[in-house]
Amino acid sequence: MSIMIGFSKSDITPPPGVVLGGYAGYRPCGGTHDPLYCKAIVLEQAGLRFCLVALDLLCVDEGLYRRIAQKVSYLGIEPQRLIVSAIHTHAAPQGVISDEGPLTAVNCSAEERTPEFRAYMEDVICKTESACRIAIETLEPFLVRTAKSATPPVGSERHTGATPGGDLTVIQCKTESGKLLTLYNFPCHPTVLGPDNLLASADFAAGIEALLNCDMAVFLNGAAGDISTRFTRQESSFAECSRMSQIAAKHVQSVIQNLPFAQPEPLRGIHTMISLQPRPIVSVATAQAELQERTTQWEDAKTAGADAASLRLLKTYVEGAWVNLEFAKSMAGIQQLDLPVTVFCFAGMEFATIPGELFSTLQPEGLSIIAYSNGYFRYICPEEAYEANHYEAMAAIVARGSGERLIHEIKQLHRQLQDNH
Repeated sequence: MSIMIGFSKSDITPPPGVVLGGYAGYRPCGGTHDPLYCKAIVLEQAGLRFCLVALDLLCVDEGLYRRIAQKVSYLGIEPQRLIVSAIHTHAAPQGVISDEGPLTAVNCSAEERTPEFRAYMEDVICKTESACRIAIETLEPFLVRTAKSATPPVGSERHTGATPGGDLTVIQCKTESGKLLTLYNFPCHPTVLGPDNLLASADFAAGIEALLNCDMAVFLNGAAGDISTRFTRQESSFAECSRMSQIAAKHVQSVIQNLPFAQPEPLRGIHTMISLQPRPIVSVATAQAELQERTTQWEDAKTAGADAASLRLLKTYVEGAWVNLEFAKSMAGIQQLDLPVTVFCFAGMEFATIPGELFSTLQPEGLSIIAYSNGYFRYICPEEAYEANHYEAMAAIVARGSGERLIHEIKQLHRQLQDNH
């Protein structure tokens, strides 16, 4: 069965003033350090089109996914064959459409409901459509080579500094006309740049494309809920982003460069919705009291001269308590959360998409995770994160035990995909 590929990218750098996401507090974009992109890949097989979009944004919520699906439908891209993911850089806006979906109040700040922010989201949607259209116009046969390895040493377990699990998955495609596309997937929060940075940037992912010397390189972030640069970065600076880019690019290049290209295997996939229960909602008064307690702990530590790492950890607890308060205000009455999930095989590599921040300890064997895809249901944690009272568990939208249930359902889909082969 023949398969063709096309790819393209569009600049989605926000104008000054558009609020950046990823950290608590008001952070208006003050300019650009490196451009942000929408990168679109289209595969055509047996008259059907499958599209993978990677946005240099913090997240992609349900509203943005639906709007993009509507915008590209005339191109023959059906919603169940569309994946829209974010790289999760904290130096970019959130990909959120206000007033759409049950999680609007949790995912959208007041600054993300302004006409300026909405205009930026409309621009992202239009440029995504343009990138998809150009990708289709350039469809051609291709060869492929793939590799798996340990993750690049740019991240670690964000609470202990332990070496992360998971894999580096690399897929490199060479088209008939000689163009080179590199997809690389591993888990890590792109958080070299801290909350004081107000310049738009793809963080450590920004320089990797040029270092790989290819026409387009696409970062597909993995199960990074518990993986970040907190212990691996030497400082929060653009120079450090560049150092991390070089480490990651060298790792990607080393695992793929001497392998032969071959004909691609047929594309296979299953798309479905998996229903999970929302977390129990506390009263507004209880949530307000917890926020006050966490804020006091953080402020007392600052006064006492605590080190930067300790202060950052305490600040995350403040952020978690703030999210918990937003839950109390907005999520009462929500009985069920429906998460879109796609399990697919491309070039012999098997993937599952997750609409949120899955912990690496939950990643199922044999599957590479593409997180931050087609929705944003925040952290999806294992039981032990609740036992440890981690910030991520505090900020989770889904109920305790949902991480294990979600992975159980995904494993069943994986077996179904294999059985249908």
